[in-house]
Amino acid sequence: MMITYQHIKLAAEIVAFLSLSTAVYVALTLRSALRELLSKRELDLITAGILVFWAGYLVNVLNDVIVTDFMKVADDVLVAIGMFILAVAAGGVGRRIKLRIEPKMVQGNGSGLLVDSYIALNLSARSILNLLAGKKVIAVTRYPEKWKRFGIPTIWLTNVEHPEGVSPTRLAPLLHYIIKSADENTFVILDSLDYLILHNGKEASLKFLLSLKDYLIDRGAGLILMVDPATIDKPLLQVLLREFEPLDRP
Repeated sequence: MMITYQHIKLAAEIVAFLSLSTAVYVALTLRSALRELLSKRELDLITAGILVFWAGYLVNVLNDVIVTDFMKVADDVLVAIGMFILAVAAGGVGRRIKLRIEPKMVQGNGSGLLVDSYIALNLSARSILNLLAGKKVIAVTRYPEKWKRFGIPTIWLTNVEHPEGVSPTRLAPLLHYIIKSADENTFVILDSLDYLILHNGKEASLKFLLSLKDYLIDRGAGLILMVDPATIDKPLLQVLLREFEPLDRP
């Protein structure tokens, strides 16, 4: 049998389709790993876009075997729809990655508090801000209104989709968001450790805190962890008191 251009073209498309199918399979197996980095909506959009694009390529291969006017149009339509869905998903991820909270300077005489990592067990929001006079501050909190009444910008720990909100279960994006927002001589106040523990457990929450502490110190920024001793167990509190300089005592 003579090998024609059509045979070569079909073979090349089959190889390309098999390669694409392998890539799609690998991408789908990574869904669980991506759940912490992406929202469910973003992950579902990306999955849908990949599958529609894959279906379009499958129709393109079949078009060389079953030639109909419908097949000739269907492959282009499916590929175009898949690419559009992926573009929409990428746009949403890109906007979230670019999000940054601008720290605000606390008014008052300059504070002597050195850039470091601290823990506050019984201090009020106002008392902590008095210690941070002259410093730039952002707050990571379950209760943003507590800080906004002082004019402090916040990163809201919430499961609600919001421009300033991050899900408490998505620790990697939260870490990225905080670090991106905290430049040199900025203090980050985190006052909802119990909420993070509720959603992630003690071990994951502690790893997050220690990573955040190290990243901020490396950037020349500080961290103040507000903790109600009644909300966490004593072994964890002892670990925190070793890792963070106490601003007060129980």
